Amino acid sequence: MRPWPIVREEQWREPKASVGAAGTTGRRRSRRIRCMGSLDDRIALITGGARGFGRAIALALAAEGADVAVSDIGRNNASATYYDMAGLDDLQATVDAVRAMGRRSIGIQADVTSAEDCRRMAETTIAEFGRIDILVANAGIWTRGRAWEITEEEWDLVVDVNLKGAFLTSKHVVPHMIERRYGKIVFTSSIGGLKAYAGLANYIAAKHGVTGYMKALAIELGPYEINVNAICPTQMGRLDEGGESRPDAYESNLLHGMGVPRFADVAQGVTWLVSDAAGMVTGLSLPMDNGWIVKRGG
Repeated sequence: MRPWPIVREEQWREPKASVGAAGTTGRRRSRRIRCMGSLDDRIALITGGARGFGRAIALALAAEGADVAVSDIGRNNASATYYDMAGLDDLQATVDAVRAMGRRSIGIQADVTSAEDCRRMAETTIAEFGRIDILVANAGIWTRGRAWEITEEEWDLVVDVNLKGAFLTSKHVVPHMIERRYGKIVFTSSIGGLKAYAGLANYIAAKHGVTGYMKALAIELGPYEINVNAICPTQMGRLDEGGESRPDAYESNLLHGMGVPRFADVAQGVTWLVSDAAGMVTGLSLPMDNGWIVKRGG
């Protein structure tokens, strides 16, 4: 459920009514009510933002007043996956959707497994917007297979994108945040970063690594007043993109009333973590899982 917006009354100063030589009349002062978002004028950088959960995060932050730089690989170079990667058209669609909400946005084609791309991504965002207040390291990928069935290519791909990508993305943003002594960082982990299950051994290992890296970074950045957390979603449906509802995607959860969790619903957890309302929260792995974790005793 979305929190109530903060409302404040502002005095908008306009020219007082006056009559000029030609008899023209100026406008009178008026008072208006403006709704404020929890992230007014913050600058966010989101990786893996071309579609799906990343796009939902971009729209959720924009709805609260943030300007958003959106990054994605923009090409299908992952032959080991069972699905097509997001393209440049998807990236532009997210940028257009954010701009349609009245916020500034740019798209950056970048590979999070490349140190040079991650450096350029941070520098481009700062050059365009002047700073980075929020980093959401969301880029991720998965393949299926039991441990002994996974190829070396599949292992390297999943670990590099999910874990190395989280490291490189933050590496090139953190010094900027340290200099300003301000920042909000959220890593997209998973319920698989908190509990293990069969069939995704490389993904489970990578997401556990993300959770551990988040905690280490939270400890290191605490003295600089920088919040570092992780969001751990359950399996989400593709309802936001016209896909079919899958009952098996949520029957294993504790709560069933919401059905298949939507990207937009889970993105609200990110919105909270990067807001001032979560100013005391750091080092947290936040399950957005309808009780999946606690149902399994964890």
